[in-house]
Amino acid sequence: MWDIVGRIQNDWQVKLLGSNKSHKSALGLEIEMQGHIREANQADAVLFISGKQGIPLALQDPDFINTFELDPNKQLLGSICAGSFILQRLGLLDCRAATTHPDAKTALQKTGAEVLDEPLVIRGNIATAGGCLSAMYLCAWLAERLLGEEKRREMLRELLPAGQQPQFEAIIDASLQSAAKAAIQTACQ
Repeated sequence: MWDIVGRIQNDWQVKLLGSNKSHKSALGLEIEMQGHIREANQADAVLFISGKQGIPLALQDPDFINTFELDPNKQLLGSICAGSFILQRLGLLDCRAATTHPDAKTALQKTGAEVLDEPLVIRGNIATAGGCLSAMYLCAWLAERLLGEEKRREMLRELLPAGQQPQFEAIIDASLQSAAKAAIQTACQ
């Protein structure tokens, strides 16, 4: 998601936060952090990335979970794939439907979450995305909410395949509209 939201540099500050100075991806890429996760508590928006191996370890670490004091009334919060497990553990998906990577759906359901087979699920100021390519939808939601539709389009313009921009714009628009329409529903009534 860094490669997507980082394309807008003058309108917001994007930082990679972690519990260590660097973290290694599942494929071995060492990534330097730009701050500690406690900074997320003061951020306007927080997006949790996936991590098939890292998320289960983080969820077992009480220091990791207890660091967060996120407030969906004041912040935009989102996750991609297994990042939804963090939102669930923090109690932020209570009475909210969510999505995750298809391979993680059953495990997230076992935590009590209502999991939908959708690429993007928006409930208030919380959005979850399922599947790596749905990061584009999550980032589009964030940019549009904070900066407007024009900035969202500007951010995604360079990512869209040559000759297919109109088709991809239509898919992105439809995904955002579908998720926004469904957002009026709540899991607990």
